[in-house]
Amino acid sequence: MADFSKIASFYDRMTGFDHRLKNDYDVIKGLVERFHVKKALDAGCGTGMHTIILAKLGIDVTGFDISPEMLDKAQENAEREKVEPELYRAEFEYLPEEWRGAYDTLFCLANSMAGAETKLRLVQALQSFRRILKPKGTAIIQLLNIPWFRESGRRIIRVSTDGPYIFIRFLDFVDFLTRFNVMILERDGDNFTSYIVSEPILAIDAELLTNSATEAGFSGVELFSDLHLSRGFESDCDNIVAVLTV
Repeated sequence: MADFSKIASFYDRMTGFDHRLKNDYDVIKGLVERFHVKKALDAGCGTGMHTIILAKLGIDVTGFDISPEMLDKAQENAEREKVEPELYRAEFEYLPEEWRGAYDTLFCLANSMAGAETKLRLVQALQSFRRILKPKGTAIIQLLNIPWFRESGRRIIRVSTDGPYIFIRFLDFVDFLTRFNVMILERDGDNFTSYIVSEPILAIDAELLTNSATEAGFSGVELFSDLHLSRGFESDCDNIVAVLTV
């Protein structure tokens, strides 16, 4: 499983945590209302932004991540935002047995699913997701449409700045391998120091996601181009959003 623990201390600055917390609130609220969410699991929660939003919306929410460093930041953020979600360290494929059938909705957003790295691990993760969902439960998965980035020759995902820092998120394509990279540049006067974190990811396309979800036992798969679920999936869009039904 791809692990970006090394950038945990920078992650909120890179992604604009406070801005996203406000910007994503209505999006998550819309999903909560649409799917009548009561108890949710936030898979690959990172520093806790979506977990915190769900908690603010009154949802009984648990967030988990593979990275202890990310979870430490999530705990700090939750305390600052005055919410108390449950936070656990866990891997997608090996969720606790006591979670079986406990949640009506699972969220796996911000391309976290691509960290599965291989098709086998993708299917195993989806099987694990299905196990923790109640009958008629729903998994909502958001991915970057990496095959479209490759096809269109795009490597830069996003460039952002915060104070003396410049963050560049970009992709490397080598044969069938895809790597997700983060370059951190820190300015000191006219000089820069740099730091790069690179992890292999799985370039999941709509067909692979659909087939893997079916193999994992989900009975329904709907694909969209955005988290508002306002547009059906198109192959030349930046995102794949899947709504999987038990």
